[in-house]
Amino acid sequence: MKNNEEYVAALENKIEKLEKQNHELNNIIFKAPIPMFVVDKTHTITHFNKALEALSGLSASDMIGTKNQWKAFYSSKRPVMADLIIDKSSDAKIIEHYGPKYNHSSKDKERFAATDFFQDLNKEGKWLFFTASPYTDDHGNIAGAVETLQDVTETKMAERKKKELYRIYRKILEFIPYPIIVYDEKGLVSYLNPSFSKTFGWSIEELKGKPVPFVPQALKAETHEMINKFETQKSLARYETKRLTREGKVLDVVLWAASHSRVKTGPTETFVILRDITEEKRLEANNKTIMRISAVLPEYPELEDLMNYISKEVKELLNTEGAVVLLYDEIKEELFFTGASYDDFDTEKRTKTIRFPVDSLLAGKIIKTGEYALVNDIEKLADNYPERDEKLGYKTKSLLEVPIKSEDRIIGVLCAINKKQNRFDYNDMELMTMIAGTVAISIENARFAEALKEAYRDVASMNRAKGKAINHLSHELRTPVAILNGSLQILKKKLESVKGIDASSTLDRIERTLNRIVDIQDEVADIMEDKTYSAQTMLLKMFEICQDELETLILENLNSDNLEQSITQLIDDKFGPRSIHYRPIVFSEYFKKLYDSLKPEFEFRPIDIEIFVDDNLPVLLLPEEILDKTIGGLVKNAIENTPDYGKIHIFIKTKDAGILFCIHDFGVGIEADARKRIFEGFFSTQETLLYSTKTPFAFNAGGKGADLLRMKIFSDRLGFTLKMESKRCRFLLENNDATCPGDIKACRFCQTRTDCLNSGYSIFKLFFPCEKK
Repeated sequence: MKNNEEYVAALENKIEKLEKQNHELNNIIFKAPIPMFVVDKTHTITHFNKALEALSGLSASDMIGTKNQWKAFYSSKRPVMADLIIDKSSDAKIIEHYGPKYNHSSKDKERFAATDFFQDLNKEGKWLFFTASPYTDDHGNIAGAVETLQDVTETKMAERKKKELYRIYRKILEFIPYPIIVYDEKGLVSYLNPSFSKTFGWSIEELKGKPVPFVPQALKAETHEMINKFETQKSLARYETKRLTREGKVLDVVLWAASHSRVKTGPTETFVILRDITEEKRLEANNKTIMRISAVLPEYPELEDLMNYISKEVKELLNTEGAVVLLYDEIKEELFFTGASYDDFDTEKRTKTIRFPVDSLLAGKIIKTGEYALVNDIEKLADNYPERDEKLGYKTKSLLEVPIKSEDRIIGVLCAINKKQNRFDYNDMELMTMIAGTVAISIENARFAEALKEAYRDVASMNRAKGKAINHLSHELRTPVAILNGSLQILKKKLESVKGIDASSTLDRIERTLNRIVDIQDEVADIMEDKTYSAQTMLLKMFEICQDELETLILENLNSDNLEQSITQLIDDKFGPRSIHYRPIVFSEYFKKLYDSLKPEFEFRPIDIEIFVDDNLPVLLLPEEILDKTIGGLVKNAIENTPDYGKIHIFIKTKDAGILFCIHDFGVGIEADARKRIFEGFFSTQETLLYSTKTPFAFNAGGKGADLLRMKIFSDRLGFTLKMESKRCRFLLENNDATCPGDIKACRFCQTRTDCLNSGYSIFKLFFPCEKK
């Protein structure tokens, strides 16, 4: 009995311990930080822990004892992994529900694991990593299954972001227009972007796990040194060098490099970015060439020198056997070589002597179409233009020609012949076109300059001929005028003795006209030369044959006792040389004397003339004869351009160690167009018919057209200055068909004298520096 009691007590104690252990186990499962649940072999939930309550939102009290484990994960009933394990489902059955996402544990074939997205958990759904394995009874039979779950949403999202970033970075690398290489820690290629393949020609399949064979042999030592430096500094900023393409073409590149170590795996990768700057360097070189050529062009103003320079530059830049510049003769429709540069001097010399019909050369086609020609197939060229090589005496192998354009027309062709290395290409054409565009203006300028020089030579020749003709006419004019003047005096004397005939007014008019002709001749002589005439010698030689002239001279001036000597003296007086004599001029005294001598001739004009003279004017040293013509001419000009009752101011003052003579008339003024040509000679501001028969100093009496030119020539010859400013009468400007009546009182536009004085003016200024003669 005692033994039974002991047995029962021991059994109860054991049961109590088991219950205590079971309670502790239940408590451990319930409070475990990892969500889990347990089902028995009947698929009934026996455990549903607190962590799973938080994950699923379901309470353990509602779930334990039920077969609703699916409610924790799905919106409709379906087996969970633990159910499939209890039923010993086949792999096909598991795949039916989970797809290939599950896997067996490598150590325990009965344990299953999978990661899946559960869209019914919360609003956004969750990613769960879950494992399930069976547990057995004492006999090894499956008694149930345990399933644990882990919320890996953040991890999954991080992985997804990582993959997205990787995809973006990959896209960026593929999108970047610069070649990129990624090397592993052994210096072998792990990645190449499409730009690298496009630029250098190699694909990632060809080079992955291999070095890139693009370092030129001559740069290997330099590259090795650069790599050693990079391994120390772990970065490389803008390193300019050269690299080869797969086809062997050399590219100018600039590269950047940096190393990167992966955090978890540890290996170091090197990123290298390259940029092909071959085209940039070519354009830079082209620009420097164009700038250099542009700077030198002004040194070649002569057309042939300019063409030779251009040809030489093209030949050297493109490394060709020859280069020429052909210009187009539009009149003859021919092409001719104005500049040439060849390795062979005889060819160069011969080229410059040949002209071609425009249609016999390829350049003729370029002239007509404006398109460039790049020919590396010379057989085709020889068939189409056989005359070229025959005349020039050399064999063309390749040819590049571009048009030389000036604005909207083509003036010539720039040509490069026989490239020594490689073939002509687009880059050569682009450089040639830039040179042609740069030199076009200089070529036009040189051609215009040459044409201008030729025209100048023609004009100079014509001018010399004109000068000789005018000079001759000026000298020849004196003889008949002298005869007419002498005959007039004889006629006067004879008519005086005839009673009943009064021809004084007619004879005065004739005499005045003859004096005008004499003045014209005198002014022309002043302009054409320094008044040294050859008439003396000419008349002496004409002594025996000029009987009419001599008779007139004898009857008018001479007695017969000393005839020959008197005639010779008369010719000397009339036509002999008159030298210019400088003398000191006390200007205030000189002007008073000159003004007083002129005053009787214009006293009939009611004009207010005011004279202002500074004291102590410096003394001038000038020829008084020229001064008389200049000052007197300006006074006469002012009076003839001022209407009656008008006003003239004359200022004589000291200025800058010299004398300023200023005459300001308040007259009709000079029109703008006339002001431009006032000093050109034989040009008058008035119509000839308005003054040709008027009395000197009368309004609008005018001049013979050479007065101001003669003054200008005197100023240039003797070193004083002559300037003019004027304003045309506003009433005449506003009324094109109106004319000034020559009297303020008779002007229909002026209500008062002030109206006229404020309407127009002319100012002539003479400055005489004392130190100059």
